Amino acid sequence: MAFKIDDVLKGMGEAAAGVLGSELPKVQSCAKAAFDTERDALSEIAQARIDGDIDETEMNSQLDDEKEVLKAALLACEVKAKVAVQQAVNAAIDVLTNAIKAALKP
Repeated sequence: MAFKIDDVLKGMGEAAAGVLGSELPKVQSCAKAAFDTERDALSEIAQARIDGDIDETEMNSQLDDEKEVLKAALLACEVKAKVAVQQAVNAAIDVLTNAIKAALKP
């Protein structure tokens, strides 16, 4: 079988897209969920400050806590993204390896 780099690159792209296609929405929804989860807490802090129930120091303290919560949630999303990227790279390289093996067969 002849080795055609254009065909292989196309296959690699399709393999990577196939993996990311199924994983990417999970990562996007993860980040959205993290912000959605924090929305109520952040809204309550803002409203408490606007209403004068807390001062700026207390607001900043509460916001620092919420930053840590949001950071942890987004780091979890980042891990999911890295896994998806690695799977996409593996799928793409598998296509290349299989194409080379096929080209080596008489």
